[in-house]
Amino acid sequence: MKKWAARLTLWIASAILADLLAHSTGPGVIMALALGLSIAVGAFALILGRPLWAAVSILFAVSGLWLSPIRLLDRWLLPLAEVVMGMMVAWWSRHAKSGRIAPRDGFFGFVMLIMVSIILSVSLMIGHLVTLSSNLHLLLAAYLLTPPTELLIVLMILGRHQMIGPFLRRNYVWRRGGWWLVGVGLATGFAMSFITAFLVNMERGIAHITIHSNNPFVYAHGLIPRHAEFVVFLMILAIVVMAPLAEEILFRGILFGSLWPIWGLSWAVIVAGTIFGLAHMNLTLLIPLACAGMLLNLIYYKTRSLIPSTIAHATFNLLSVVLALSAFR
Repeated sequence: MKKWAARLTLWIASAILADLLAHSTGPGVIMALALGLSIAVGAFALILGRPLWAAVSILFAVSGLWLSPIRLLDRWLLPLAEVVMGMMVAWWSRHAKSGRIAPRDGFFGFVMLIMVSIILSVSLMIGHLVTLSSNLHLLLAAYLLTPPTELLIVLMILGRHQMIGPFLRRNYVWRRGGWWLVGVGLATGFAMSFITAFLVNMERGIAHITIHSNNPFVYAHGLIPRHAEFVVFLMILAIVVMAPLAEEILFRGILFGSLWPIWGLSWAVIVAGTIFGLAHMNLTLLIPLACAGMLLNLIYYKTRSLIPSTIAHATFNLLSVVLALSAFR
């Protein structure tokens, strides 16, 4: 009875959010509603666990988009993206086994990140095209919304397998003399910064690749003065704390951790590192970020703990933020 009540509640929530989305005009509001719709649809499909039933139910739930006075392309793209995502979540939920994480769980998490990004991008085309790179406040919103979304995906994967507690205890246990893990993490974070900087310069100098960065701190001078400090604090919290935590659980703990016993260390390091680079959806930085991911994979393999890789990831992100901010001082 509780499952049926949860399904009905999430289905109604999806319908309401879809209707609000179809009649909204502000890019920021559209992004928030699209993210809310994706979460509701994903949760509904997760509980339902039947791909075809999920597809039909989601189509009816988002009928407000089909009937709204928006462009025909928008009427098709956004509902179909939600349907595809819902079917994937339902299929994964149906095949997930409690107490055991498999490589497909890591690949699933990666695909979900891509699907949510696609849905947000398609949503911004409703009414008029808006790009993140041309709208600072929209870019900030995207960076603030992404880490919580990553955390939700991670919690969905671990929760479906009933492994939140065991996973955290195994990967974040503080052993006696564990301060060496902190030292390894800090050293790795600095090494990652030097390696990625070297590779970026190689790309520029040898391959003549123009590096495109969507780091919001590159545009820090455009922040509204009276809100600048608060926005910077939120961005640092998202980029330096939440994102490393969620991404290390997904790409190291879940994906790489399930790959290396099956594929062997070498292939697991390369594949998981490459997927980590692809997840950032910036082809000009694919090689540097993939190499950083491979280094993090090796640190996790050597220490059997997510503490040093999370600290390394956070240190790397913090240094990137500091460099971007200092460039405008």
